[in-house]
Order: sequence, then structure tokens, then C-alpha cells
Amino acid sequence: MEEKIKKPIYKKWWFWLIIILIIGAISIGNSSNNTNNTTLPTGSYEKNAAVEVTIADFNTMTRDEAKVWFDNNKINGKIADDYSNTVAKGNLVSQSISANTVAHEGDNITLVYSLGKKPTTEEKNALKKAESYSQTMYMSKAKIYEQLTSEYGEGFTAEAAQYAIDNMQADWNANALSKAKSYQTTMSMSKSAIYKQLTSEYGEAFTAEEAQYAIDHLDD
Repeated sequence: MEEKIKKPIYKKWWFWLIIILIIGAISIGNSSNNTNNTTLPTGSYEKNAAVEVTIADFNTMTRDEAKVWFDNNKINGKIADDYSNTVAKGNLVSQSISANTVAHEGDNITLVYSLGKKPTTEEKNALKKAESYSQTMYMSKAKIYEQLTSEYGEGFTAEAAQYAIDNMQADWNANALSKAKSYQTTMSMSKSAIYKQLTSEYGEAFTAEEAQYAIDHLDD
């Protein structure tokens, strides 16, 4: 009697069916793991109603301190700025969750800080002029204010000029140094004479500290 030869197992249809099912199960498992392990952006936290957090009074904190508090307490914090006619520039205007309120990890809170009183068109124009004098003529704070308010200069009101001085971006030490270098190269003045010219109210009207910085770095 002739013996029947058995087919290798890998040639049987049910073997490949099992392989396909196993591969499918592995793929589904990997997909599930990838979903569960999604990494949140730095500083973002998932809602966790089980962990309570007592909201701080952010009036007592700086911006940087508030950010540290957000991270330490796993709160999603946002910091914004807005004009305020009643709150001084840099101070806290509002917080979206009141102090001493019980919240939870992952909750959202927004802090709004004051930009100060919203400037008028006159104040905005004075600010532009002030920054132009600083950037192109390297003038001191006192001389810029004088130029802004002078009837022979820009003729701005004292309020508009003061707004400009308080809000302009300027490096007064650098301005003093630029003026000093100009006197040194174009008029061949001594350091002593340059210092006097920088600090004189009839000259550049820089502060003593600004003028000394210029002299100290004149040969850099």
C-alpha cells in the first residue's frame, strides 16, 4: 500500500490564516499603545479632576514666578497683556480663576497684565519721534524730552513727551558712547572735555553714570 505524503505545515491554508490573524492583532496593539503614549506639548497638562489645586493670588507674583507656579501645579497658564486706565503698567489686571478657588490639575487659567493707559495719537507720535532722535542722533533722555516739548522743536504736550520717555526703547549708555566717539574723532577732544560736554545741561545732558560709561569704553 502506497504511503500518503503529508504536506509541509506552511502549505496548509489554515496556517496562513493564523499568521494573518496574529499580524493583525499585533498591529492593533501597537496602534493602541501609540495613541495612549501621545506626548503633550511642554507646559500643557491633561485634565485630572482627582488632584485639587488652590489657585494663588497672582497679584503677589511676577510673571516669571507665575510661570513657575503653573508648572509646579500642572495648571495650563496663559499670560496676556491689555491696556488699562486704572491699573499701572506691569501690574496684574485680572486672573480668570479667582484666588483661593479650588481648581484641578490640567485646568486653564489666563492672567492679564496692564500695558498702562491706552496711548492717544499724540502720545504715539511723540514716542515715534523720541525713538527716532535716540536711534539717529543718539540724544540723551533729557535732551529728547526738551526737543519734544520745545516750541522750536516738536511742540508736543508735556504729557505726550513724558509718555514717550517712559515707553521708548533706548540704551542711554550706548547713546552717550556714540556721542563721545563723535567728539573724539571729529573734534579731537580730550576725555575730560568730552565728559564735561556729555554731562553739561548746555551740552548733551547725559547723567554722570552714562557719561562715565562712555569715557570708560571710549577706546574699546
